[in-house]
Amino acid sequence: MSDSTPPPKPEGFSQWLRREFWLEAKLGLVLLAVGWIAVLALNALWPAFAARWSPFNHQLSHVALNQHPHALAQTFASRLGESEYGWGLLSFSEPFNVSAAREQLQLRFPEFIGTNADGTAKRRHTSRLQHHSTAGREERAAERELRAAAYLDRYHEIESRRFTRLYQTASPFDLPDATTELARMITRGFGLPDALLFILHGIVAAGFASIFLFSTVLAVAAVALWQSHRPARFWLKLLLWPGLASVLVWLAIFAMSLAAAFFGSFTPDTSALALLAFLPFLFLFAKLPLKLAEALLFKPEPTKWDGVERRRNRPPPSPAADA
Repeated sequence: MSDSTPPPKPEGFSQWLRREFWLEAKLGLVLLAVGWIAVLALNALWPAFAARWSPFNHQLSHVALNQHPHALAQTFASRLGESEYGWGLLSFSEPFNVSAAREQLQLRFPEFIGTNADGTAKRRHTSRLQHHSTAGREERAAERELRAAAYLDRYHEIESRRFTRLYQTASPFDLPDATTELARMITRGFGLPDALLFILHGIVAAGFASIFLFSTVLAVAAVALWQSHRPARFWLKLLLWPGLASVLVWLAIFAMSLAAAFFGSFTPDTSALALLAFLPFLFLFAKLPLKLAEALLFKPEPTKWDGVERRRNRPPPSPAADA
């Protein structure tokens, strides 16, 4: 009979967690040391680095505190609630936003404030405009007529794309009825692309720190989801990706706040180094719920007996026992 060792027992969740925690802790300390040495070396070799490093840390902290998931959700909701949307494409950056199109129109033509009762452009009468109208009357009058025509064309184009019956109320002091509220809720579907583009524009406008923070958490969440066995469906991983990245943003904010509380008196430039050192733990926290779901849902099938007896041979009986 063959004598072989039994197959190794599968690693449990607690064992995996302890092993991964110490591994990520060591990697975090290495990244912190490497980052700290790199910052000191660049400060010594490149004098302009300190002037850029400190604003980057403060900008990173500002982005983390003002563009966290809850703030982005509030901005998204206010953009949908405060804007009026239409059915036609008005621009590529703000596709169906009638309110934004009117603001842009007002910036392009500040001398007009709407239309008169007869449909002509209503001019803003100021002393400055009256002074300019006295010199070169004919030339300036022709120029004003061309601008008035361009203003009216754009104005009517914007108004033709409005849901006129849905956004007009009898009085500004009266609440709209339930039918109007339901119709406006339906038209919010046209505002979803505009609100998403508005959020992305705010992230990009915040500078490199915002792009760095969000791209980091998105990349960490994507790698954790790609390596996980549960969920197995690719479309389900895509649905979980933004939510997991949002949780990682909160953890990054916690790490930078903790570093500022402990080491803020030592140096104010702690946000970037704290994020770098905490990056392995972000990856661990991203894998944690996925590994837990895998341990709870996935149970290995019991192996079938292959017909080979693997029990050890029994020792021969002693003579005392036979007596």
